[in-house]
Amino acid sequence: MLRRVRPSLRHFLLERKSSTGYSSYFSKAKMSRPVQSRRLEGVDKNIWVEFVKLAATYSTVNLGQGFPDFPPPDFLKEALVTALSGENHMLHQYTRAFGHPPLVKILAQLFEKLLGQDLDPMTNVMVTVGAYQALFCCFQAFVDEGDEVIIIEPFFDCYEQMVTMAGGTPVFVPLRPKAPENGKMMSSADWKLDSAELASKFNERTKAIVLNSPNNPLGKVFSRGELELIADLCVKHDVLCISDEVYEWLVYDGKEHIRIASLPGMWDRTVIIGSAGKTFSATGWKVGWTVGPNRLLQHIRTVHQNSVYHCATAAQEAVAQGFQRELMLYGKPDSYFVQLPKELQKKRDWLVQSLDAAGMKPIIPEGTYFLLADISNFKSDVPDVPNSDEPYDSRFAKWMVKNKGLAAIPLSAFYCGAHKNNYSHFIRFCFAKEEATLKAANDILQKWKQEKTSFKDFANQFWAASSKMQGLSSVIQAAKQNLQAFNGRTQRLGRTGGGGGGGWGGAALPRLPRAAPGGSPAVMVAVGVAQAAGRKVDWRRWKQERKAEKKKWKEMKLLKKLEKQRVRELEEKRAEKREEQQEDRGRHYTLSVALPGSILNNAQSLELRTYLAGQIARACAIFCVDEIVVFDEHGEDVRSVEGDFEGLGRRGKACVQLARILQYLECPQYLRKSFFPKHEDLQFAGLLNPLDSPHHMRLDEDSEYREGVVLDRPTKPGRGSFVNCGMRKEVRIDRQLNPGLRVTVRLEEPQKPEAKVRKGVVVSSQHPRTVSGLYWGYSVRLASCLSAVFSECPFKEGYDLSIGTSERGSSVDEATLPSFRHALVVFGGLEGLEAGVDVDPNLEVTDPSVLFDFYLNTCPSQGSRTIRTEEALLISLSALRPHIDEAVKTPVPAAGRESTDPAGS
Repeated sequence: MLRRVRPSLRHFLLERKSSTGYSSYFSKAKMSRPVQSRRLEGVDKNIWVEFVKLAATYSTVNLGQGFPDFPPPDFLKEALVTALSGENHMLHQYTRAFGHPPLVKILAQLFEKLLGQDLDPMTNVMVTVGAYQALFCCFQAFVDEGDEVIIIEPFFDCYEQMVTMAGGTPVFVPLRPKAPENGKMMSSADWKLDSAELASKFNERTKAIVLNSPNNPLGKVFSRGELELIADLCVKHDVLCISDEVYEWLVYDGKEHIRIASLPGMWDRTVIIGSAGKTFSATGWKVGWTVGPNRLLQHIRTVHQNSVYHCATAAQEAVAQGFQRELMLYGKPDSYFVQLPKELQKKRDWLVQSLDAAGMKPIIPEGTYFLLADISNFKSDVPDVPNSDEPYDSRFAKWMVKNKGLAAIPLSAFYCGAHKNNYSHFIRFCFAKEEATLKAANDILQKWKQEKTSFKDFANQFWAASSKMQGLSSVIQAAKQNLQAFNGRTQRLGRTGGGGGGGWGGAALPRLPRAAPGGSPAVMVAVGVAQAAGRKVDWRRWKQERKAEKKKWKEMKLLKKLEKQRVRELEEKRAEKREEQQEDRGRHYTLSVALPGSILNNAQSLELRTYLAGQIARACAIFCVDEIVVFDEHGEDVRSVEGDFEGLGRRGKACVQLARILQYLECPQYLRKSFFPKHEDLQFAGLLNPLDSPHHMRLDEDSEYREGVVLDRPTKPGRGSFVNCGMRKEVRIDRQLNPGLRVTVRLEEPQKPEAKVRKGVVVSSQHPRTVSGLYWGYSVRLASCLSAVFSECPFKEGYDLSIGTSERGSSVDEATLPSFRHALVVFGGLEGLEAGVDVDPNLEVTDPSVLFDFYLNTCPSQGSRTIRTEEALLISLSALRPHIDEAVKTPVPAAGRESTDPAGS
C-alpha cells in the first residue's frame, strides 16, 4: 500500500508568510550563547581518539593501545557464561550500588591478606566502572578549586584533565633518567625522583599526590625507599595519596610490588585503585574498585551514587568467581597471578630484543605491559622540524603508522604541556599481545632495518664510485682538451688547403669505438685520445684486448652461475639430511591410565569434585596420557549405577561425572559449545585450570594440525565440507562429512592470503602423534568393572604391557620394562585394587597382582599412611617415566606400528 506523501508540519510552517512570524522565528532558532562549561576548556583533546583513528585508517600492527589481543583465562570466561545463562536470573538485574556483595567480600579477603589490615567489605571496598571511573570519583570527591594535586611524570594522561575538571591545579614533578653503568641497557629503575625537587612541590595548598606504581607508560615499580619518601611527605603535610595500582600483579624479574597503604601512617590517607581488566586481561569488562578507609570512601560513594550509580552485575559475579579461585591458589604455580607475569615477561624480552636489533634503544620495564624505546637513531627517516608546536615523537609515531604500518604512542602524550619537548624522543609499545602480533611487528622492524642498512650500503658505494669517477673524468677532460686543440689545428689546415701533413682537412672526426660489455671505459677513451692526437691506432691489438675483456666477462658470468648452482645443491643436500633426521618424528606407542570413578566420593561438594577431576586431567595431560579409563570398582551388578552418559550405556554416577569433566577439559575451548550442552556436572568446570595441550590452539596460532567441528553448511557437489577450526577463516576439507562431527584437520599452506577459506585434509586423531610426535589429548572410556578395562580395550592386540600400582607391590626402582606398543597403568580407589577384584564377577582371583605384568609400589618408604589417587597419579607417572623412556628406545616392529590406532578408527 502506497502512503500519501504530504508536507511535514515544519515544512508548512516555514512556507508561511513572514507576516505570521513563524519564518522569522525559525531563522533565529539557532543558539548563539556559549554552551560549553568552563571546566571543559583545554581538556577536549585526547591522544587515544587521534591514534585509534590512525590505526583504524591504516593497515597496522597495533602495539599502541594498552589492551591484550589474547583472551582472558578460561575460568573467567566460563564464570561469565555461567552468570549469564545460569539459574540465578537476579544476576540480570541491579545489584548493590557500591558493589556486588560476593565481589566486595572476596576483595576484602584478598586485601586483608595483602595489607595486613582488617577490612569491612561494605565500607572499605567500592566497585566502579573500571579504574577510570574510580579516578574520576576520587578527584571529584576530594579536590576543590584552588587545591593542588602533585602528579609524577610521565603520567597516565587523564590525571591532568580530571584534576582540572574538578577545579584543582596539577603540579608536576618528573622522574629523571640516569645513564646506566657499564654500558648496560637502560631500565625503568634508572628513572628516579629527585627528593629535594619532590619536597619543594608540597605546600599548604597541596591536597593530594597521585602515585602510579607500576607506572604507565614507563613500567617503573617504585622501590620501598621511594615510597617511604612519598609517605613521609604525605604525613608531614597531611596530604592524601591516590594510589593507582591497576598493574599490581604485572611485575617482572623478581621485583616486589609494595602497596603504599601498608606503610606506617598511610592507610588512613590512601585510596587504592584496582582493575579487573588489567588483572584478568579483560579490559572490555570495565570492572574496577577502590579500597581504603571509610572516612575517604564515603565521599567517593556520594559521587558514584550521583553519577554512574551501578556496575554490570554479571561481570561483577564473574570477577568474584575469578578472585575466589585465585585466593585458593594464592602464590601457587597454577595461579593466574603467577602465570600471567611469567608469560608477559617472555613477551617483553622478545620485544626488547626485536627493538634493539632494529636500532631502537628499549628501556626495560620492571612492570606493566608497556615499554619505551628511544628513537634518536631514526631521525634520518623523520627529520626534526625546529620550533614545531608538535613534539618530535608525535610526528614520528604518526609517520610510522602511515608508512610502516606499526602503531605506537608518543611519550610526550604523558607529560604536561611545558615538559612535552623535554622527552620527545621516546615512543611507547604494548607487548601484551599474541605471538603472531609481536612476530608481525618484528617483521616490520627487521624489514625497516634492512632498508636502512641497504640505503647506507648504497650511499657508501655511491661515494666510493664517485671518487673513482673523479679520476676517470680527469682523463675525459684531457681527451676533450686534446680534441679541441686538434680541431683548431685541422681547421687552420683546412683554410690553407693543405690536405697532407697528416691532417683530415674538412673531413669529420672518426667515431670513438664502443667498449665491449664488461670492458674498461679507459680503453675507449685511450683509443679516442690516440685518434684525436693523430697517432695511428693498432686496431688488431685493440680487437685482441676487446676480445680478452669479453672472454674475461663471460668467465666471470659463468663462475657466478656455477657458484649459485653449487650453493643450491648444497642447500638441497642439507634439506635432504634434515628430512632424513626428521623422517620418523612420530611416537608409536600409547599410554593408558585406568582409575575408579569412586574417587570423586572423597570430595564433599560439587566444587571440590570438579576440582579433583581437574587435577586428574592436568596430571594426564602433563605426562602425555593417550587414554583414560574410568571403571566402576563396585562391579556392574551394583544397583547404584545410573547416569545419562550418551552412547555408553548405564554407568555409575561418579564415573559418569568424572568422565564428563575429563572430556570437557580435553576438548578445545572453541569446540565446547558444539559438544557440551549445559549440564549440572559442568557447573564449576570453568574454574578449572586449562590443560593448555598442543591441540588447544589460540585464534591466530599457526599449526600444522587443528581440531574442528563440521559445519551444517551447503557445499557444491564434489567439494568437501566446511569446518570450524577456531580460526578467523573456516577450513574446507577434502571430503563430505555429517555436520556436528569432531575431526582432526591437517592444514595446507595458504595459497593466497586474501582467500576466504583455508584448505585442509581430514586425518585420524592419532595422526599428529604417530607422524609428527605431537601430544594430541586423550580419549575417555567408561568400563563397568575392572575386568572390562582389559576386555574392552580399543586396540586390536590389547595392552601388551600392564602395570598395577599398590603399596604391596615391588619397588619401582627395581623394575625394567620391556618394549611395548600399548601400556596400561591401573590405580585403585580408597580400598585399593583388591576391592575391584573382590566384587568383579568375571574374575576368579583374589590377588590383583596376577592380573598385571608388573605390580609396583611407585612410592616406597612413603611418609604418609595413605596416598590419594590424584596424588598417586602424579607420583606413579613421574616414577615410571624414565623406565618408559628406556623401554621405548627399542625400535617398534613395522607391523606393530599399524596397530597404534584404536580398532575401528
